[in-house]
Amino acid sequence: MDENTVLYQLTETSKFMMSFVIVTKRNNAIVIDGGRQEDMPLLKEYVGGRHISAWILTHAHGDHISGFISEIKKNGGADFDIERVYYNFPPYDELITKEDVPDLNYFRAELNGVLPSFREIEPLIADISHIAKQGESFTVDECEIEFLFSYHDGLYSNLMNDSSLVFTVTTPDKKVLFLGDLGPEGGDVLYEESRHKLKADIVQMAHHGHMNVGMEVYAAIMPSTCLWCCAEWLYNEPEIPTYLADREKLRRMQRERMYGTAVTRRWMDILGVKEHIVTKDGTNKVVL
Repeated sequence: MDENTVLYQLTETSKFMMSFVIVTKRNNAIVIDGGRQEDMPLLKEYVGGRHISAWILTHAHGDHISGFISEIKKNGGADFDIERVYYNFPPYDELITKEDVPDLNYFRAELNGVLPSFREIEPLIADISHIAKQGESFTVDECEIEFLFSYHDGLYSNLMNDSSLVFTVTTPDKKVLFLGDLGPEGGDVLYEESRHKLKADIVQMAHHGHMNVGMEVYAAIMPSTCLWCCAEWLYNEPEIPTYLADREKLRRMQRERMYGTAVTRRWMDILGVKEHIVTKDGTNKVVL
């Protein structure tokens, strides 16, 4: 057993993937997302056969959870020792018939991306699943996990990202805030409902640091360390990259506040962040 709680931020082995492993002092693991199928060998290396007390799936995008889905489809997740899986995804059957949304084609594409595959494996994990709700908390050894945000009906312009579970992991020495892929509108709700709980030592940058929550959220967090799931090109992205240059289209989609990582990095400079830990530099170990 290690004297410290350790967080591993796994480097990209597929584009955009997000994967974290927390190892407790009692040598149990907490897994966050995990990435795609091709990212599973790296995840298995860092889980190292440990008991996974909690596997938290932030939201239903392939770069975050398709690897988990592939493992369940392959052999029921037998390569991992999983005690409990936490998630809270948008209700597919209820939403797929909706038409009064900002961009119907995008909305339905989001619903039909990964959710159908997850729904196929849902019965296979029913005995170990928990639908995480805002306000709930649980403990794994010395780590206390509290959910500060879960799916809110009505956040439709950025459906999957704005359904991200937001939660804190608090140890005796550090507090880490995970923002998943939360966008500006979801960030507004998080700020309104939970800003008094956002202060943390370390923050996982929402949506890889771009097209993400507003500065007021980060100002409430006031982190000393930022965790960026970013390749080199993304970490050095301009304020308005080419794919965000059509501002009129974004307005039609009601996704106005979409900017590159350059904007977010300036916010962190203003807030006096001391350390940036980035997956472009490889897998990183952080002592909690």
